[in-house]
Amino acid sequence: MNMEWTKDKEKKILLKYRFTLTIKIIRIIAATLFFFWLYMLVVSISYDALGLDKKHLFYSRVAMDWTQPNLQENFGGIDSSEITPFLTQKMSYPVYKMIGKETELVGTKKLAKRIIPIYSTNSTEYLKPKTEREHNFYLPEHPKTGNKLEANEHPAVWTKLEKVHEGTVAELSFSTKEYKTPEEMLEFLKPYDLDVLWMPLYTGELKEYEESWWGSSETLSVTPFGFTGGREASDRYRSQSKYGLEEKFTDLNKKLMLRQMKNLLENESTSYRENFLGLSYLEERYNYLMKEGFQVYGALVTGPVKELLKLKENEQIQGANLGDMSYWNWTEE
Repeated sequence: MNMEWTKDKEKKILLKYRFTLTIKIIRIIAATLFFFWLYMLVVSISYDALGLDKKHLFYSRVAMDWTQPNLQENFGGIDSSEITPFLTQKMSYPVYKMIGKETELVGTKKLAKRIIPIYSTNSTEYLKPKTEREHNFYLPEHPKTGNKLEANEHPAVWTKLEKVHEGTVAELSFSTKEYKTPEEMLEFLKPYDLDVLWMPLYTGELKEYEESWWGSSETLSVTPFGFTGGREASDRYRSQSKYGLEEKFTDLNKKLMLRQMKNLLENESTSYRENFLGLSYLEERYNYLMKEGFQVYGALVTGPVKELLKLKENEQIQGANLGDMSYWNWTEE
């Protein structure tokens, strides 16, 4: 029996073929989306169960404590954490600075921990544009020759403080003309009604290793690495605490700093420390502190402007830098 081929039959066959093909494509897309959803569900559950973000967040804060003067997170604040299909861990949290007795939001810390560590990123996005380092610290003597050094002075720092209303609080950093232990620095600042937030720590720069520096034959400044309140974590980094930079906690803060340095050296790769956390020469710094102890050469403090102005008369202080100011929020003692 012969079947006559007509345009109508051809059209019906093509429509049926297109319909069947469309159904197959929809099924493939639906299956792909389902398996992708299942894959992401497994990845997300595993990520949350392992708590890998807790470790990365903890050490990013440790690194921030050491390398960024007066930057801190707000305890009890909300961390943002997610993992992408390519297993990149993205984390962020707001960062603050202490001005007087209150914190002020200054930006957001953004982290991306990738499978290939060299491509991991760690940055701070500031609310206000920053064109240069806010606080510079100057070594009191040359590490190689022992010759005494000075600091770049900015008379405008004191002039500005003199002109603002005394009902103002501010942050101010300075260098000292000689090295001190953290205990000595706290004792040195005890006569002033100020809070000590951070101290530049000498860790062997230009003596044990070639760190970047800038200055002249009379002044010398290196990338700051500092001493502040120590951190500790427990329960796989789920519980964290931080101590103040106070005399009663000084020994504990030293031990915690050395412990975290040792943990990073023993348990994390060089790429993790340097590319992700931004901690250069950590092994050299650790070895120097273990051998020579803790020596600081300045401080970052905050308090009423009338108290900050008193530092101008102290002959041991040089190279002051004025940070942010705010309305009065101090507690008179």
